[in-house]
Amino acid sequence: MILETRINHEPHTRLARFIARDGALLTSLPSLHELGVRPAVMPDASGLIALHAVAGISVDYDASLQRLDLQVPVEMLDRPLTHIDLARQPVPRSDPAQRSPGVLLNYDLYGQRFAGAGSYSAFNELLLFGIGPGQWSNTMSSELQTGNAGTSIRNTRLDSRWQLDFPDNMLTLSIGDTISGALDWSRATRIGGIRLSRNFALQPYRITTPLASFAGEAVLPSTVDLYIDGIRQSSQQVLPGRFQLDAAPSINGAGQAQLVVTDINGQSRAMGFSLYASPRLLQAGLSDWSLELGTLRRDYGQRSFAYGDRPIASASLRHGLNDQLTVEAHAEASAGIAQAGAGMQMLLGQRGGVLSTSLAASEAGSFKGNQYGLGYQWAASWLTLAASTLRRSRGFRDVPAVLEQAALPRRTDQAYAGISTRAGQFGLSYVAQQLPDATPSRYASLNWSRSFRGNTLLSLSYNRNLESSRSDSAFVYWSLPLDRHTSIAASARHGLDGNSLSMEASRGVSSDLGGWGWRAQASAGEYRSTRAEVTRLGEHGQWSAGVERTNNNDADDSALLYASASGGVAWLGGYLQALRRVDDAFALVSTNGISNVPIQLENRPVGVTDARGYLLVTPLNAWQRNQLSIDPQHLPADMQINLTSIDVVPTSNSGIKVNFALHRTLALQFGVRDRHGKWLPAGSHMTLHANDSTPTPLSVGHEGKVYLLDPPAQARLHFGTGQSACSAAVPAAPAREGHFELADVTCR
Repeated sequence: MILETRINHEPHTRLARFIARDGALLTSLPSLHELGVRPAVMPDASGLIALHAVAGISVDYDASLQRLDLQVPVEMLDRPLTHIDLARQPVPRSDPAQRSPGVLLNYDLYGQRFAGAGSYSAFNELLLFGIGPGQWSNTMSSELQTGNAGTSIRNTRLDSRWQLDFPDNMLTLSIGDTISGALDWSRATRIGGIRLSRNFALQPYRITTPLASFAGEAVLPSTVDLYIDGIRQSSQQVLPGRFQLDAAPSINGAGQAQLVVTDINGQSRAMGFSLYASPRLLQAGLSDWSLELGTLRRDYGQRSFAYGDRPIASASLRHGLNDQLTVEAHAEASAGIAQAGAGMQMLLGQRGGVLSTSLAASEAGSFKGNQYGLGYQWAASWLTLAASTLRRSRGFRDVPAVLEQAALPRRTDQAYAGISTRAGQFGLSYVAQQLPDATPSRYASLNWSRSFRGNTLLSLSYNRNLESSRSDSAFVYWSLPLDRHTSIAASARHGLDGNSLSMEASRGVSSDLGGWGWRAQASAGEYRSTRAEVTRLGEHGQWSAGVERTNNNDADDSALLYASASGGVAWLGGYLQALRRVDDAFALVSTNGISNVPIQLENRPVGVTDARGYLLVTPLNAWQRNQLSIDPQHLPADMQINLTSIDVVPTSNSGIKVNFALHRTLALQFGVRDRHGKWLPAGSHMTLHANDSTPTPLSVGHEGKVYLLDPPAQARLHFGTGQSACSAAVPAAPAREGHFELADVTCR
């Protein structure tokens, strides 16, 4: 017999060959192998195996349906492991058709006037993109001082850079002003030169930390639910057999995972796993690195073109040897100085925390020295512990220490303990630092905070200088939200400059829709002041203005007036407009000249198109999927919409152009009669002809009604064949857009 065969209630059946003998079913070993079953028995002399004689196999044969159900233990199933990778996601691709050359100018302006003197500053960032490969950028700061001493103006160039991204390889090449790579136990340096580095931000959905792997088995088709610390992360369907599920733990520190397997009969069983996740670790085989070559940048923010005359080179590397051990290395060199070191981040056991160590050595002329580092971190939902120390010998140097006389601390110690209880969150920290030929500095702080009913927050902090008790300080803060954007707060402070009490009321601004915001503050104590401020966030930027009046130690009152503005100006695709400040990416949305179209970003309203049918949307996340959509419910009924939602993937520091091909339609409806004055039969067919285009088939409705959408100019209708054939011209519409009921026409 050739029977439909189902193994362990799989939803799919297979055909297999069996033999019925004396009420029993027999089959060959190759037939069982084709079904994915490997029994631990050998066939008889005829090469057959009796199914009822195999221990563990349950047989259910339905002769009327010619169907066989076999219940087989998991250990007899010969099937590949079902591997479910929840962490792997396809890499988003930027659409070249949306790329457009453009220029973006970000600006931040601030000005204040106090006691007859004025201080005004500006920061601007100029970005050029879409013209050739990569992006160009330049930043600059400006200052203007006015007063009795005269007027002074200073403009300073900050950074100029060309950057090229390779998203498939997660690499970024920068030429110009940049910052060298560094590890926890090394120091970054501003240079002018070239840098090639790994950039995980080019694939933001890529998980770089070790994945948590969970394995199990299912006898029947089942649902596998993954819970981490009681929160469900995923729900997957699996077939009978062994399975493995890889996931990125949504925790930082120690946690408990639970795998719940529920079969089709509703029977559930749970498996528990302990895990530990830390951003300090890299997946096995994954590397993070950077290479730099250039000269040292000097007097940054003070001089525009101050560079060192000695070339410097540096390299940094982090590599995941396995999921428990990440090794590190760093080296840097210049004329007269060389430094190199290595370190590691190691997970202790399954959830014992992360131990970090490092060792480095340097040689600078007659100075030779070493650096030693040791640290440990353990975190859970209720407790966090961290401690580290970094110690250097007297002769240890790095490139900035030699070229810029930027001294390194001889010793740096840090420790932190945090605990979360029903009574609130407690934190205790300790920091100590020893600079060469200087008095050691040691500080300790204690913090407590708790949220009460109604989202009321109360926090206390106490800081103590362990070298001088006279510099102790304490701070108390209380806040109460009145609605989504409005809140009141109060704080009290004790420090070297005396005691102070402050009261504040404020209303924030929605980052999506914008609007008005304000803040009012009053302080009493050694330092008395009152402040009032108003803020406006619109489509073209944000500005604020305020006044602050102080009265210190009964001195004459003095008022400080200040104002600020922040935003940008973009040129993209021939369109120039002011917009909010862009820190990552933006999009120019076009609705084909249709104005007042509501635009949404991730289902949040962000504005409507202007009279030309454009809207600049910011902020967008670079290299990620950003959903831009329109709401058709607020559009006229005669509007033709091809797409209501588009996923866009912009590149970093650039803009893209997104087009929603909207247009208003011309809809005509009229009746058609034959040459005898009768309606054309309902359900009959006719064709629409225009110029040399392909005829368009049409259907005739009741009373000869014909419905045309956007008919071409000078089009004609053709009906029938032979002697009964006739034609009629499409009547002219009174307008180019809209829906019109026209007079009947005669087909002649």
